Amino acid sequence: MYKKHNAFENQIFHHYRSQAKIINNAIELLVKHNYTVIDLQGEIINKDTIDLEEKPVVSPIRYNTRNRK
Repeated sequence: MYKKHNAFENQIFHHYRSQAKIINNAIELLVKHNYTVIDLQGEIINKDTIDLEEKPVVSPIRYNTRNRK
């Protein structure tokens, strides 16, 4: 089934993609200047972890698996 693309939707997605690219470039710049960034998922991003697939995660005790009983 053919679906006609809506130009309005493409503009919205393009806007969010460009915003994400700007944010990623800013994170890379901060890391380059020895800052440590904690993203929205709680992942720690610094010079040692920026190229890793699985980054260390900051997790408070209340979210720990042992407290989920």
